[in-house]
Parts: sequence; structure tokens; C-alpha cells
Amino acid sequence: MGEISNISSVSTLVEIAARKGVRDVVLSPGSRNAPFIISFNGHGAFNCQSILDERSAAFVALGIAQQQKKPVILNCTSGSAVLNYSPALVEAFYQNIPLIAVTADRPSEWIDQGEGQSMRQVGLMENILIGSFNLVEEHTEDDHWHNNRLINEAFEMAMSLSRPVQINVPLKEPLYGTVESNEDSIKTFDVMIPKASLSEIDLDSLASEFNAAERILVLVAQGNDSLNCLDVLREMNADSKVAILTETHANLYHLGFVSSIDRTIESFLKSQLESDYVPDLLITIGGNVISKKLKALFRRHKASITNHWNFGDEVMDTYQSLTRLIKVDPAPVLSFLKDLPQNTQYQFGNKWRAQFFQMEQRHLSFLAKCPYSDLKVFELINDFIPEGANVQMGNSSVVRYFQLFNQLRNVSYFGNRGVSGIEGCTSTAVGAAQASDDVTLFVSGDQAFRYDSNALAVKSGTENLRIIVINNSGGNIFRIIDGPKDHPVSEGFIEKVDEHSIRKLVEYHDVDYLEAHDLNSLEQSIQSLMDPKRMMCTVLEVFTPRIESPEIFKEYLEFLKEAK
Repeated sequence: MGEISNISSVSTLVEIAARKGVRDVVLSPGSRNAPFIISFNGHGAFNCQSILDERSAAFVALGIAQQQKKPVILNCTSGSAVLNYSPALVEAFYQNIPLIAVTADRPSEWIDQGEGQSMRQVGLMENILIGSFNLVEEHTEDDHWHNNRLINEAFEMAMSLSRPVQINVPLKEPLYGTVESNEDSIKTFDVMIPKASLSEIDLDSLASEFNAAERILVLVAQGNDSLNCLDVLREMNADSKVAILTETHANLYHLGFVSSIDRTIESFLKSQLESDYVPDLLITIGGNVISKKLKALFRRHKASITNHWNFGDEVMDTYQSLTRLIKVDPAPVLSFLKDLPQNTQYQFGNKWRAQFFQMEQRHLSFLAKCPYSDLKVFELINDFIPEGANVQMGNSSVVRYFQLFNQLRNVSYFGNRGVSGIEGCTSTAVGAAQASDDVTLFVSGDQAFRYDSNALAVKSGTENLRIIVINNSGGNIFRIIDGPKDHPVSEGFIEKVDEHSIRKLVEYHDVDYLEAHDLNSLEQSIQSLMDPKRMMCTVLEVFTPRIESPEIFKEYLEFLKEAK
């Protein structure tokens, strides 16, 4: 215990955070939040770090919370600094990650009265938070009780629902007074949430639909809790009528699962064969799905999906076919269903698995003769990912290239696919590296890396961070998808061509730099990057051809389509 602020609302929040077991705090410099900076550092229970850029700070916190599956506190000064938290908070909202944003504010009577660093902060981000709380200035015992209750409620909401909250704290000067920490001055309460389960009647109803189905597809996407389904899904995969499809960031590895979804479905899309791969019972687990092609496929054939069960807390009718929202842990339900008698006359699951293995051979055949390009670079990257690594996938083309390659055993994959923005991927990887002893490999496009380059200013705890930046001179995904490349304004305004190297940007932050321009130099550089003896954050810039890479990728897709 040490010295903390003598402002009651501040000391109460800090003591409650300590008692509830929150340990990581990401602070940003400021004066109005000085009481929090003093208190979190002085208390003794917290791991504090200071990050100048609030947007980067919030994504670093997201990366820490993503890995630890525990809340992380953010704290900034008043005014526009608060808005810089919004990209990370909305990402945390859709990834189900608990962040607690503690925002300093000016006293309410001075809002809209010409005071510096003041604005209307109350309820500012309600739409992207699970809860927004505004403390009061304490003048009476009831004021103290009120704040104590609100702080407890905010922490319990973030922890029990695994979503972000904001606690807005108006503060009057003087701001720098301190007292000895005294945890006896606060009270806490816990929220106990019963474990939900289905009744026998509900289970029997699901069993009836499961037995009646001839084509069952289980689709697992991004989610922190999907791992507890792995064993039961392995057993279900033995059922000839059941196909298990997993996206990379579901982190469910099994040789018989259908991963690399886009690669698998390319040959039958928009053909007479595609209806053969549409389920009559679709079971979805996890959050957002990366594959736009799979979503489009199921939407085209939504009338054929007789039943769609989604395990989750909120209605998400991605395929316009939802029939059941099941608000329980999927593992016990799937365990019950897997023990039902199997009907081997239906071969839907086997059909999907045969397609997966056939397209894998086509994939390997093309790569064997593939020239230097983005696609070839990702093949080499996958070859050098060490066992036990945490891979942070950048957005846009990066995450889609990763989806074309088989998931590696004992490697974990993550990406900001809540809202899929590019603005905080590097910072998220920094936080993830801080929270893990394993190698953290972040792969990014050049524009996304430039956007979030302030992440490189964070040095503490990043010795295990390795960064690969694919520099194809702009937003190359817009040369792949239909539409943008055909317009004369594309290069300057959509693709946003930028042929500069990131070298000076990296060296400005005193981070080790490597580069590669072809397959030989790439192999040498990746070996150096992944050398176990390397004990510093390092960036490898890989230059790839801007015009040729999209054309080679299209040739790859055409080669897949030719499979019969």
C-alpha cells in the first residue's frame, strides 16, 4: 500500500479495482487525470505503463486483455483525448473483451463554458459500450455511497459480460493532494450469474431437428470460448452427415476439420454444384465470419437452410435463416447431440471433407510454380512460424491470405475482426506481446502499419514481438476485389498508392529493421527474424510487386475453379 489521491472518487475507484483483482493499467499523460496517474502508480497493486497516443494506448490494452482474458483499465485526461479511445472500445465490444475506460472530466458546471480540454463527455460513447457511468462530485455521505455503487456496477458489468465500459469522473482542482491508501474505506459487491442450461424439453426439440437433418454444417468463427468445444467437435466430425468448418481465428485445430474455407469453396461457387454444399441444419458458434464468399453462398441458398441455430447472447442473423438463438455454452449441447444414433446413409460431411482435401492439392500444386508475389510470401511466412507462436493478423488482405493456408497445430491466431478496422492492429499486437512469453508474430499491410506506427514507441515487454510488413505500395486489396481498380481515381483515393519504404519510420522509433525484395532475401530475413537468439522487437519489410501480385492471385483463383 502507498500514497494515492485524496480525492474520494479517485481513491474509491482505485481501491475497488485492486480488490477486484484488476492489475494492468494503461495510462496516457495529462493533468486532469493526474490523480489517477498518481494513485495507480502509488498503490502498489498495479502494473502501469504510460502511452502518449490514447488511440494506441487503448489498442495496447485490448491486446493485453485479449491474451489474459481479464479486464484492463485505460485512463486519460479530459476533452478530445477521450474520443481517441473509441476505435478500440468498439472493437472490444464486438470481440467481447473487457476494457474499463476511466476518463477524467471537468466539473459539470464548466462544460460549454470556454474551459480548455472540456466537452460533453457524459454518455459520449454509449452505443459502443455495455455500460456508461458518470460519477458525481462528493459532498455528502450519500454521494460517496453513490459513486462506490456505480464503480462496483461498472467493474462487475465489464467482468461478467466481457464487454467494455466507461467510468467518467469529473474532477476539481487541486488535483495533486495525496493520502495513505486505505481499502477499508470502500465496499464491494459481486454479481453472481447462474450457469444457463437447456431443459430436457428443449434438448429433445433440438435432437428431433438434428436427427431429421440430412446435411449438418457446424461453422466456428472468432471467439474466446470456442476451445471448450474442441473435443466434442472432433467426435462429431466422425458423423458422415456433419461437416465442421473453422476459421483461422477460431483456434480449433483438427486434421479432419474444413479450414481454409475460401480455398475449399472456390471451385463450386455460382455453379450448379454449390447447392450440394448448403446445409439443411446450420449451427454457428463464435463471432464475425471472415469469409465473404461463404456468407454470400449461404444467403443465396437461405431457403434451403431449414434450421439455423446460433449459440450466442444476441440475435445475429448473418445468413438470413436464423431459427434458434441458444444462450448457453455450446459444448454440453453438442455433447448431447453427438451421442445420438448416426445415420450413415447421408454423406454431406464426407463430401465437404473430400472437397477440402482435393482443393488442398490444387493449392499446393499452384504454389509449387507460383512466382514471387504476396501469395508466395505468405506461403514462406507460414513455413517459418514457430510452434507455440501467437499470430496477430492484420486486416484487409493479410487476414484473407492467412485464411488460404492450413491452420498450424499449436499456433494461436488473433485479429481485430470485431469491426475489422486497420487503425490499431500494430498496437494490439504490442499489447498481446506484453501479455505473453511466447513469440508474437504480427503480419501487416504497409498502409495499416503506417496508420498505427505510434505503437512502435512502446518498448517495454516487446522483446518477443516480430513484425512482418507486406509493402505492396498501397491498399492492394482494392486491386483484388471487383470494382475499385476500374475507376481512374482508384490509385490516388481508394487504393492510395504509396511507394515509400517504412524503414525511416521504424528506425525513428529505434526498432531493429530487416528487408526483403525476393524469395532468397526473404528466406534469409525470416530466418534472422525468427532466430530464437533474437531478443528485441524487429520489423521485416517485404517488398512485393504492386501490379503483379493481384494478377497472380486471380490466376490462383482461376486455377482453383478448374478443379472438378
